[in-house]
Amino acid sequence: MAKYSVQQVAKKMGMTSYTVRYYHDHGLLPYVKRDKNNNRVFDDVDIEWLELILCLRGTGMSLDEIKHYFDLVRSGEQTIPERYQIMRQQQQKTIDEIAELKRHLSTITFKVNHYAEIVDNHEPDSFEPSNIREQELEESEKVDPAK
Repeated sequence: MAKYSVQQVAKKMGMTSYTVRYYHDHGLLPYVKRDKNNNRVFDDVDIEWLELILCLRGTGMSLDEIKHYFDLVRSGEQTIPERYQIMRQQQQKTIDEIAELKRHLSTITFKVNHYAEIVDNHEPDSFEPSNIREQELEESEKVDPAK
């Protein structure tokens, strides 16, 4: 099994050495060993734990929630139902975030297409802030010609 220093892990995982140490010091990497000089020595299992931490952090799970989950994992088989619920909740949260990002992407794509058409046709932007008030007034006059 491969062995890694804090610096090697940090480089491999794309994080700082400080972050690796922080996760270890806060009980998120419970199986990290120490060498004769008391330096942390990581193995492939520790890397897997770090990958899960990064995944869960990337989906918005707090460090306290991750620590609770990891404590459950270390507590044994009887915690599987609770771990399952935690992962189902995180899965749903992530699905909801993806849906929201897709809505944002749709809006941004609309604007990109809008600007591409303006650039291609050398037209003024009808949605410029200075024109929006005029457009709103024109629309309200169409609805209520008495204005």
